[in-house]
Amino acid sequence: MNNNLITTSYAKEHLSSVIKELDQSSTNTQTNSIVEDLVKKVTGSEYSSLWIYDSTQTVLFRERANATPREVSVESKEGLLYRCFATQTTIVTNYLASEKNYVAKIDNPDNIKMKSKIMIPLIDEGVFLGIVTAYSSVSQMKKFTSNDIELMNAIVPFVINAVYKIKDELLESEDLEKRSTDSINQLDDIKEQRKNLQTSQEVLDYVANIVHDIRTPSNGLFGFLDILEEQIEDKRLQEYIGHAKESAQLISELTTSILDGVSTSREQFEDKNELVSPFKFFGNIANIFSATMYQKQISYNIYIDPLLPKEIEVERIKLKRVIMNLIGNANKFTPEKKTIEFSVRYKQKDKKIHIFVKDSGIGIAKEKQEEIFEAFAQAEDNTHSKYGGTGLGLAISAAYVKELGGKLYVDSELEKGSTFYFDIAVKAQDTELKFVPINNKNIEIAVLMKQENNFIASNMARYLVKMGAHKLSALSSISKISSKTTHVIVFENMLNMEVFEFIKSNKLKMLVVEENFLSLEKSNLDGASLISQYEYFAENLYTFIDEKKLPKVLVVDDDKISVDLLKIMLEDELCDIDVAYNGQEGLALLQDSIVNNLPYSLMYSDANMPVMSGKEMLQKYKEQTKKKGLENILSVSISGDIYKKDNDSNGFDIYLGKPFKKEEVKSIFNKSIQTRSYQ
Repeated sequence: MNNNLITTSYAKEHLSSVIKELDQSSTNTQTNSIVEDLVKKVTGSEYSSLWIYDSTQTVLFRERANATPREVSVESKEGLLYRCFATQTTIVTNYLASEKNYVAKIDNPDNIKMKSKIMIPLIDEGVFLGIVTAYSSVSQMKKFTSNDIELMNAIVPFVINAVYKIKDELLESEDLEKRSTDSINQLDDIKEQRKNLQTSQEVLDYVANIVHDIRTPSNGLFGFLDILEEQIEDKRLQEYIGHAKESAQLISELTTSILDGVSTSREQFEDKNELVSPFKFFGNIANIFSATMYQKQISYNIYIDPLLPKEIEVERIKLKRVIMNLIGNANKFTPEKKTIEFSVRYKQKDKKIHIFVKDSGIGIAKEKQEEIFEAFAQAEDNTHSKYGGTGLGLAISAAYVKELGGKLYVDSELEKGSTFYFDIAVKAQDTELKFVPINNKNIEIAVLMKQENNFIASNMARYLVKMGAHKLSALSSISKISSKTTHVIVFENMLNMEVFEFIKSNKLKMLVVEENFLSLEKSNLDGASLISQYEYFAENLYTFIDEKKLPKVLVVDDDKISVDLLKIMLEDELCDIDVAYNGQEGLALLQDSIVNNLPYSLMYSDANMPVMSGKEMLQKYKEQTKKKGLENILSVSISGDIYKKDNDSNGFDIYLGKPFKKEEVKSIFNKSIQTRSYQ
């Protein structure tokens, strides 16, 4: 058997005999060897390791014949192995040494010249059991593909049974047989055909070298942005750095995809749906273009239907590339001071999303509108010299939309602009609304604006009406504001001391629309809310008109991966999240919340941290709230399993532990807001 080949047939023909070997194995090392041999043969990889999770010691351990047993403490919070544990997601890398989170002592304990690696979490009925890995060295290079992921996932039930055997918790024989049969059936469904690229090896090698050289500075850029994000306290600047990180991350994803496609067909990792928050997903893509839109003084409308479900399943990378191509083209071909609109609407009856990008640019002649979807084709012969580009963007986008189950269309007229649009079906995982329409008939909103603000103001009106605010009036002077007005939206060009004094004396809520990039500071706005017309602002608009106070959440952990993961899990909830990386920083934030009378309703905290432990931080805070007669925060321990749920001395109200489960994190959040009033 050639180990360099992906051998689905091996697994199908020999899995039954391997199961017998497992049943007859008398030691853990024998069982481990059986699993590792199967993984190597199935994936055609050079090495394999089976890491088993011991929840009592919070370690991953590995037992192998003729080798020193190894274990990795997940409390160290290092390496890609820990990331797989913390996120419970598959991790694939074909350029291991260049990965940002790679730690040699964790991810390469055998000190081989490792090139590529795949890590798959083992989860049975919600219980994390361990990680199975496959990897290869530079001497026998292997590029892992989606095919390898499918193959490994197909034998995961078998590997889980081996884990139970190693842990001396053998499953019933009937259950073992069922799991093994499931593995064989899954393997029957795997598609092995891959077409080679019809390009000379010299060109492929050249492309691979260039793209790899791009990938390295991209990773460096992401790292520097990560450092800046931690050092800068201004939340608006943190948001802009986040947009830049999105771009750097996309470059890394694109170059990785190209490198993986050198020897096989394109998009090997992108043929499965992923669960995303549509507001964050589409909003982040649109925000990537904020700075370039501002540079050309383009009026930029971003509309993401507030009635979209909280979570949907999409092929994330493909859809992201399509939207970026369409918005990028609109920006390229739209003159200064014109308009561009990006819109995502939800067709609830059909369970589809309708996406369009509309510009008031140069337009496309009728006879050229079919040709522009062909590779290297452009609307006019001089397009490349005037605007740049290769003519590939629309061809790629049309192909991706077709793979997503839709068709890319264009409506266009010369000198009047173009609209590119398509529909694709989506599966809604969480049908609950993020922006529940506000039932308050007393809300009346006045918008202080000039004629030039009409384009942006109309977009805001669409949001407000969908969110439940129907009484809107556009005004050119504060003297025209009705006595029944409750909220005032002021464009930057209308801002002056008279407006501030009027708002204050009439006790109105005010929101300011920034028209020039980073031209205003919230600290100078006398408590008013602030949004930028160049960004997705629906969430800020909603919280502006909602009379409820947003619940405040504090996350305290010295592990940045855990912090980021919790923030992602709560991204669909309307709340203010603050972060601290040790107990001392956390206590300072908790004390400030008391002084400012803006208490946190919920805190997720590690108990074991440097400088000050979570336990000590919580005790000190409770002492202060008790003296002042204040309601205590709902505290959640997110430590490893060594901090047991029944350990009363720990002081936390709820034990969560790691790795996190999204449904548990959200359930605790909902519990915290149900037990408190935010009116």
